[in-house]
Amino acid sequence: MNYKQMSGYLLLVVLVAILAFALDVFSSRLTVDIGSKSILDKSGQVTTSLEVVYPLWHQIVNLLKNFLYGLAAAIFITVFVANRLENSQRKEKEDELKKLNDAINVNVFDSLFKTIIPEEIFKIIKQEIIENKVVRRDAKWVYNFVEEKEKIICTQTTRYELHNLSQAPVSDPVKLELDTLGGEEYKILSAECTNTSGTVLVHYDPEDSVNNKNIDVRSNGNITTVAYTVNIPPESYVEYKTVFKRAYTGNITDAQATKVPVIGADIIVNFPEGYDFNISPLMSSFPRLITQSSTQKIFKVEGGILPRQGFIFYLVKKANNSKHSDAA
Repeated sequence: MNYKQMSGYLLLVVLVAILAFALDVFSSRLTVDIGSKSILDKSGQVTTSLEVVYPLWHQIVNLLKNFLYGLAAAIFITVFVANRLENSQRKEKEDELKKLNDAINVNVFDSLFKTIIPEEIFKIIKQEIIENKVVRRDAKWVYNFVEEKEKIICTQTTRYELHNLSQAPVSDPVKLELDTLGGEEYKILSAECTNTSGTVLVHYDPEDSVNNKNIDVRSNGNITTVAYTVNIPPESYVEYKTVFKRAYTGNITDAQATKVPVIGADIIVNFPEGYDFNISPLMSSFPRLITQSSTQKIFKVEGGILPRQGFIFYLVKKANNSKHSDAA
């Protein structure tokens, strides 16, 4: 039922109600006849009483006004129910049509790409990328290397925005498994997740365990596991930030990867004088070195990074050229 039809029916209800009200007012002002009536009671005595006598047309007016009141109410209820029912049926049809279109699009998409991509590769692309409902944006991987005695201490800060691309809430389980790979254990310094209004959804501070919120940190000596889950509203995002520390001995070889697609990333590295840092990209978009000095390098990834892609990084001590000069 469209807006014009609804307006017409509502106008009809108002007119019928006005007509009924007018008859009601008219009937209340009509004069009636009052006469005496004599009857015999149980004892046989004659009892006289007054009786109000309504003319026949007066009763017809009362009957008509009651009919019109009922008619106005019936029309209003019928229109209201019909409109609700029509809206409900329309929504069901729209949902069914959307599901059908989605199914058709998926089938067409599958059929098209299966002709140009091997099915085994397409399954991976569909699962990891096409059906993925979240994406990381503006990722920052920050590495601060500091030399302490005979060790290199690395404090790594990971920050990004996790966006929900779907039209429904998404529950994102985050699980970081930090393997020592024969080195020293990772130490979580802090972890936090906030929504767009600044509300803290996840918080971890090893020095203040009382105020930790919605997070589980475990360590068995070889692997440190950080796990938490947040709900992201549709077409919204949350901000993640995790800081952990690890000690290395000698030259360093380690890796960084992502479990979900990333759009735009910066790799910011600060290291001691006398060392050199470099990376071996294992990603679709090649990082670009935008800043370089004797103690800092900044790489920028302007494209996308697919799931399980990342890079291997190296921190090595430079050769002492002065000793080679003396030996010569």
